[in-house]
Amino acid sequence: MAGNTSIFSTWGRNSRLYERYTSNAVEALSSDEQLQEAQAEWEQFFTDSHGDIFNGLEIANPRESLFIDTLYYDFVVDQIIEFAERQFGFQVVNQETNYNTDALSFSFQSLHDAIIDTDSIKRNIDEFLGKVDLVNSDSDFLRGLYESIISHEMRLQLGEYYTPRGVAELSVGELDIGDYETDTFLDPGCGSGIFLATCIDAKRDALGDDLAADALVDVITETVYGIDLNPVAVKSAKLSYLLSLLPVLEEADIDRLEIPVFLTDSLKLTREDEIRYSGESLNLTVDHLVGNPPWITWGNLSEPVRDAWREKYVKQLDLLPHHGVETRLGHVNDDISVPFIWVCVHHYLAEEGDASFVLKRDIMKGPAGRLLRTQQVNSRLVAVRHIHDFNRLRPFGDDVGVHSAIYTMEADEQPEFPIETDSWKKGSGKPEFSTADRMRDTLEHEETGMIPVEEDEPSSSWVREDAENRALGECEHDIRHGVKDDATDVYSIDRSQLAELEHDHVYPYIKSKNVVKYGLFGHELHLVPIKKANEDNETEMQNNCPKTYEYLESHRQALEDRSSTWLDKGTFYNVFGLGEYTWSDYKVVWCRLGFKPHFAVVSTVDDEDLGEKMVVPGDHFMFISTDNEYEAHFLCGLLNSSIYQKSIKGIASEGKSSLSKTVISKLELPEYRETEDSKRLAELSMEAHEIVPQHTDVSKRTYNKKNIEDLEVVQAEVDELVEGMLSEGSLFPDVGQSTLASY
Repeated sequence: MAGNTSIFSTWGRNSRLYERYTSNAVEALSSDEQLQEAQAEWEQFFTDSHGDIFNGLEIANPRESLFIDTLYYDFVVDQIIEFAERQFGFQVVNQETNYNTDALSFSFQSLHDAIIDTDSIKRNIDEFLGKVDLVNSDSDFLRGLYESIISHEMRLQLGEYYTPRGVAELSVGELDIGDYETDTFLDPGCGSGIFLATCIDAKRDALGDDLAADALVDVITETVYGIDLNPVAVKSAKLSYLLSLLPVLEEADIDRLEIPVFLTDSLKLTREDEIRYSGESLNLTVDHLVGNPPWITWGNLSEPVRDAWREKYVKQLDLLPHHGVETRLGHVNDDISVPFIWVCVHHYLAEEGDASFVLKRDIMKGPAGRLLRTQQVNSRLVAVRHIHDFNRLRPFGDDVGVHSAIYTMEADEQPEFPIETDSWKKGSGKPEFSTADRMRDTLEHEETGMIPVEEDEPSSSWVREDAENRALGECEHDIRHGVKDDATDVYSIDRSQLAELEHDHVYPYIKSKNVVKYGLFGHELHLVPIKKANEDNETEMQNNCPKTYEYLESHRQALEDRSSTWLDKGTFYNVFGLGEYTWSDYKVVWCRLGFKPHFAVVSTVDDEDLGEKMVVPGDHFMFISTDNEYEAHFLCGLLNSSIYQKSIKGIASEGKSSLSKTVISKLELPEYRETEDSKRLAELSMEAHEIVPQHTDVSKRTYNKKNIEDLEVVQAEVDELVEGMLSEGSLFPDVGQSTLASY
């Protein structure tokens, strides 16, 4: 938009107009009863719908500050709309946000009149806007204007992440539009209106040559709808809608225009307003749902809103993504975006309609995304048809620390895998998201597919179809075998025997039953009489540990009867699978038998009788040893990630023996290098190892049936991080390690 930068400087937060308006508003609020009543009603409306977003904000008088900024933004938008009306000879009949519902009782216009003499500044506004080409403007400038007025802290609290046009174009482009003239569109959380503008542009492009201007305006305003619960968003979306229509309105003979953007609760949680449009009640059932729903966590919702969720939709639509949770929608950190779109599908989507939403990327993997991965709204199928995966790109800017994707879904269709996916990553230049074409020019993308890690469980974490190939490579670590003694009856020690032995050679010992993913499930006690295989320490043992030697001597016959050839050297109590690696500070361990690809880091444990002692892996175990804690946890994070787990299963299915050295050595397990990504992966593994012990006070069978939500959240981040690290085909590409900050 020509002159958009000037708009921010002329009317933004640092402008003279902002200072004049807001200072007048502060003064008027101290005495004007109309303003005071409006603020009280607005605050109550906001609290009911958004929860107490003002708590914890480091802003002076946050309630008053946001109210005044809301008034000011509404005032600025009014000036642009009124200028367009004068220039093009029509009237927007529902300029006020609450015109089509009873959401608010007061008029914003009347409040503006109480604060500032609008007539006195219209001449300056007309002079300035006269230099701006509104017809060819890009409504995306509203994002900049809004962000120049509403503080960053407040926007984050509101969960407002305004979508770049390029992302909106990709999203709308994935919809299966049958007839541009009759197909209907709804954005149920329309924000600044970028999706509405994109839908309008699509209709203009498709129908502009076939329909007269008047007819085209009618078609668009009867088929493209928006809803939002934020009065500022509704006003912004109306302007965005209007700007997208201006090229048609310029040619049309229209006196009155009603813009179908409505202030209400699309989920009907806090209010159930009747939407009135063109003088009649409007019941919305649409062919296509689009948008970027609010990214607000369950824990930040007000209790009345949470209660409304429970009462209205939790049981009705089976919205509990966490097994065993009876009193809440989900985990406190769960984002409500998926339940939001599930309810919208239920309320608004026509039979065999489709939807395209921008959501967090991690719902492909984490517990909060299980609801989407079920691909079912109660008994109604909602198949994910396509994904635009932005990996670790930041379409919303560096200030938004979450990664995103576009999910296109088709109602009343059977889900199928693999799900067609465009995987996007950084190109050689600076990424641009202003249009879909600029995205294609500045970014790279490849076609792939998403599949569930567990083939028989579609709601399990989704990984790339080519995940198995991505994690294949060369293991740069020695893979060792646990202690093998062929005399379990002799070397396995019961605690009642400890009084008869010195404790020098008794160690915590792990069997297959003792290891779960990211932790230990108890341990056994085992006699390990030597430090390395074939060591002759018999004299030392006789002198320093006579009771232990006497015990071994009493079992000499059984020990000498062992048939393994590796016992031909060393003492009669020789054992195999011992070396310096056994006594390393850290070991990444896994059971080689059966098929449970569970990896854990072990070091020492504080045994009730032995004190702090090194853990020794048993005969059924393989392990990688290291003295670097971060390296151990880095490798553990890789091996426990969904991509590596999928790869392990793929290798093992080729006929290899379970989780043998042969299997694990086919995986890309590099030497540890301290990068942002590798360090974070190690820290996540450490977090997981802290969580597991909190849940081991039950039987292992019971433990294996538990859904540990905190652990699932950590695992989801592990999966996302590893997937990003493998995106270039290597964990440490020659060009340098990608980081969360630079990717």
